[in-house]
Amino acid sequence: MDLQLFSSLLRNLLHINVLFGDAESDIFAQFQEKYCYHAALQPAFTAETLRRLAGDAQENTIYGLQDELGICLQFFLFDSRLFLLGPFVRSEFQEEKIQNVLLSHHISVSYAASIRLYYSAFPIVSATQARTAVTALINAFTGKSEEIIYCRLKETTANAALPLPSREETLDYSTLHRRYDLENSFLRTIETGDVENVLPAHRRMTLDGIRQSRYVNAVYTDPLIGLSMLRAMARKAAERGGASLVEIHEITQRAVQRMAASSGIAELTRCSDAMILELTEAVRRSQQSLGAFSAPVRRVLEHIRLNYSQELSLTELAEIAGLSESYLTKAFKKELGMSIFSYIAHLRCKKAAQMLRESAASVQEISSYVGYEDSNYFVKVFKKQYDKTPSAYRAAFK
Repeated sequence: MDLQLFSSLLRNLLHINVLFGDAESDIFAQFQEKYCYHAALQPAFTAETLRRLAGDAQENTIYGLQDELGICLQFFLFDSRLFLLGPFVRSEFQEEKIQNVLLSHHISVSYAASIRLYYSAFPIVSATQARTAVTALINAFTGKSEEIIYCRLKETTANAALPLPSREETLDYSTLHRRYDLENSFLRTIETGDVENVLPAHRRMTLDGIRQSRYVNAVYTDPLIGLSMLRAMARKAAERGGASLVEIHEITQRAVQRMAASSGIAELTRCSDAMILELTEAVRRSQQSLGAFSAPVRRVLEHIRLNYSQELSLTELAEIAGLSESYLTKAFKKELGMSIFSYIAHLRCKKAAQMLRESAASVQEISSYVGYEDSNYFVKVFKKQYDKTPSAYRAAFK
């Protein structure tokens, strides 16, 4: 029986953490270390209690636990291995309920913030949904259709003798702070066009930040949800870095297309790496070519470069820049050393020159392609730019 596959399917179906092992394994200690907020409030989540409860477990039975905070856990035997499914919660955080728990244990409100973070780190899943998924998978793997019994265990009474941790210990947000530091470091590499370091920064954020923090929602580990969040973060970083919005959208849209066609985690990872690298390269190109210009002029240049073959009016460009027509005209001339329409002509003729060198298209076809319906006028403009007619320019490269 491929129990690793069984565990992976269960985890992916429910977005819930899954641990499994035999009676002698350390999964109980692992669970307590990783998921038990404190034994005084969650005695049922201690290694000692879980080991005792699991010792009486029977096949074809799912056992459910819920602590005072509303954190749930299910466990069951399958193929002589014990599976721990959770933690998960059945509803969103309720301030009043947690307040009552703290009051009943004579615990101050200082603990509320860390409990809130702890609670929100787990996915919202109904106990029925979890049982249904476990039952369906067990029957699929065994090829049988057996009834799986559900047994809800009573809460274990809190051990009042266990001392509560100090407030400082409970509110240790160092892993949370580290995660945000790593995220900001990653975003800065995109914003600055740091192509060489962006992927290593992404690795550090993923491996050292998200996976090691106990205060990160388990749903984040779902590849599609995680990639959606990554895409949103990377898009905004590229935008702040000055990359073209159209180019950002095109890069991320292609990434979504590739991800949707991916067949596994390795391929999804390659797609996300490619997207991150392309966005960072787009920022670098933008900063190298447009970094010296003011923000309004950059917006105009971006629009012109995407639409230079179309009819562009000064009114339209001024609206994009957020400036008056006269102010834009002066700013553009000052920063580029030429007028807006001279720049448009420059771009059109530059593209035409490339096509004359590299294609067999006629002069009339090229003229129309770059935005001049009157080919005679195109010849006049081209000759002013290159001191040769289009035909003479092409002949010089044969």
